[in-house]
Order: sequence, then structure tokens, then C-alpha cells
Amino acid sequence: MGDLLQFVLSQQDQFRRCAPRAGALAFTTLTNGRARLPSLFSDFTTQRQTNPDGYAANVKTWEDVLCKAAGAGLVTGQDGHIRRVSLEIGPHLLQKLESKEWGRPLALNAVIVDPNLRTPKQFVLIPNIEEAYRKLVTYLQRGRSHVDRILTREMFRRDSAAALGVTNELSDSDLAVLLKYLARDRRILAYDRHVVKLAVPNEIPLPVSKEDREIASLKSLVYDIKEQIGSLETRITALTERSQKAVERKNRSSALAALRSKKAAERALARRNDTLFQLEEIYAKIEQASDQITMIQAMKGSTEVLRGLNARVGSTQDVEDALYSLKDEMGKVEDVSTTVNQVVQEANAVDEDEVDEELKALMRERQEGEEEKAAEETKRNLANLQAPVDVDREGAHRLTMADANKRTIDLVAFGPSVQEETRIPERMSFEEKLASPPDAVQDSHNQTSNRDAALQIS
Repeated sequence: MGDLLQFVLSQQDQFRRCAPRAGALAFTTLTNGRARLPSLFSDFTTQRQTNPDGYAANVKTWEDVLCKAAGAGLVTGQDGHIRRVSLEIGPHLLQKLESKEWGRPLALNAVIVDPNLRTPKQFVLIPNIEEAYRKLVTYLQRGRSHVDRILTREMFRRDSAAALGVTNELSDSDLAVLLKYLARDRRILAYDRHVVKLAVPNEIPLPVSKEDREIASLKSLVYDIKEQIGSLETRITALTERSQKAVERKNRSSALAALRSKKAAERALARRNDTLFQLEEIYAKIEQASDQITMIQAMKGSTEVLRGLNARVGSTQDVEDALYSLKDEMGKVEDVSTTVNQVVQEANAVDEDEVDEELKALMRERQEGEEEKAAEETKRNLANLQAPVDVDREGAHRLTMADANKRTIDLVAFGPSVQEETRIPERMSFEEKLASPPDAVQDSHNQTSNRDAALQIS
């Protein structure tokens, strides 16, 4: 049993659960994977009319299995090369899928229907090539200079295999299919028989030119010389080991022969290094010139853009007129804003006299309230007096009048200072004296006696 047939038969889940094409009913006639194998290997093309759901399920199963097998590198062409994105329908494939129990799949030709890309006996595996594109797009559109985007077909083959993660190089058939798909359907490169030219990201690829072919030839030569240098270095290392072993064996002739070959290889290596240095210097100059062309083209394009923009702006006088007009219009806006603010301020103006009158009224109300509180407090204090005061009201009245006369004399005799000292006692009413403590009354009487004495002395 070959690897391809073993892989196909191992897809039991795929054979057991196979979804038909969109719009078809679920195919549930056979649920066991091995029970479906006779149907898959038979000529089920007759079911296209009698059992369309079963026919669609079988076709879908073969498509999925063959795509997976090709992606795993198990499908080969007549030339023996691995096919990953294309498939040849022919006797060699039927032979690889032949089973001792069920024979060859008789309806395999019905699996591929109306392919997008096709050569004689060759069909494109669309899911595989789309998956290859998804893996290659980052490599193909990465930042490169103009010279780096020019490759030979062999360089593109090697780089694509590395990007796809396959150990073997792409076959000629797969390379042709992949190039055609990327150039025609994806439009990310242009190519001919020898050169592949990657497009600038988001730009239409330009055709391959004569200069592109020369650059590709130079890059191929540099690659070949590097390969030769690697081979010569490996040869020199091997000859060194051979000469050492010959010396250990005391084989003088073998040691001399190895040393002579080593010297010849070293001279060849030196020439190859000199050639590589010259080619790389030429390549660097070409890359520099190519970058300069790109820069000059960008500068020319920028000049045209600036010229068009300046033409749209106009002359200096036009710019000044526009600025003056803008300034005038801005002044008008400022005037309107000032007018509006004045109207608003007038509408919101407050009569300061009215405010002052209202403030005075509030202060009067507050003072009257405080006086009323003080009067109430005095009344409460008088009401709280429980012990009666035994005072001769008539005598107290006479005493009060006498004290008042004396104070008048004192004020005339001693001037303002005495007025200030006696202002508070003069204003004490009879009721206040009654409410005052005895000490305060005695002090007031003493002050009166002192003034009388002073008046008699004078």
C-alpha cells in the first residue's frame, strides 16, 4: 500500500462526515467510513441525476482528501516531482490510489469540475494555491528596493519554498501555476521565462525590461560564486584534514598531494573572493543608481504637485487680497460681537441706588430685630427679680436730681475729661440702678462725693 492510498484511507472522519455543497441536503445514506469506501471508489457519476446529494458528497470528499494529500507532499506527477498546488489526473494517479479491496477510483475525473487554471491533464487545487498565497504575501510585499524585487525564476523558486515551509523545491509545474496565479489573479508580480519582478505594494506590476534581466543575471552570478566559495572552503577543510591524517600515518606522498590540492583550492578561493568583491561593488552601484532614479522620479512628481498647488493658490497679490478680505470679515465679526455684548449688558444692567436702599432696609430690619431681642432680655431679667427693693422712690428721685446737678457742675468745672468718665453713670436710669449690683451703685455714689469735695476746695 502506497503512502498516498494509506493517507486517503486514514481519513475515516472525512469519509464519515462529508458535507455536501451549499444548497444540497445532508448526505446521510452511509454513516460508516469504511461503508462509504465502495461508493467513493465506484463510478458514482451515474448518481448525478438519481442521487444528486450523494454525488455532491462524494465529490466533496475526494476534493478535500486530495487537497490535504497534496499539501502534505504525497501527490506526484508523471515526472516524479511533488505537486502541492496542482494535480494531474492520469493513470499514474489512479495506480497510486488503487486498492486491492475496491480497485481504482473510477469517478476521479468527476472530482475536478471547471477549474480556474488548467493545462492538459493538469488541474489546480484552488484551496492549496490560496493557502500558498496567504503564506507568500508577506514575503512578496515586504520592504524591498527596486533591485531587490528583481529575481531569477530559480531564486523565486527557492525563496517561495522557504516561505511555504517545504523542504523540497517547488516543481516546474507548481512554479508555473503559482506564477500565473500571482501575476494574473493577484497582480503582485510580472515574469517571463527567466526573470520574476515583484510589484511595489499597492501598485500595478511593470513588465520585465532589459535592465531587469541584466540585474537578475548579475544577482544569479553573485549567488553562483557564493556557492562556489562555500564549496571551495569545504574542500580546503577536507584537504587539511587529509594532509594531517597522512602525516599521522607517515605517508609523505599523500600528505604532499593533499597540500598541493589545498594550495590550488586556496588560490581558486582567493580569485573567487576577488570576483565576488567586484560583482558586489557593481551591484551596490546599480542599487545606488536605481535608488537615485526612484528619488529623482519622486522629486519630479513632487515638483509637478507643487506647481499645480501653487497655480491653485494664485499670485502673491491674490494671497494678500485674500488676507485683507479675511481681516475685514474678521473685523466685522468682532464688531457684531461687541454690539451684541453691549445690548446684553444694557439689558442686564442693575440700578445701584435700588440695591443700596434694599441693603439699608435689610440692615435696619436686622438692627430692630436685635433691639427687640435686647428689650425682651431686659424684661426677662426684671421678671426674674424675686426680692423686693425697699427704696424710697421719692428720696431716690431727689437723690437722682441732686446727682444730676452735681454732674453738671463737674462737667463745667473739669471739662471734657470728666464728661468721658461720667458719661455712662449719667445715662443710668432709675430702673437700671435698681437692676445694677450694689457695688456699681456705691461706686457711682463715691464718684459723686469726690467731685463735691473737689468743688468745695476750688
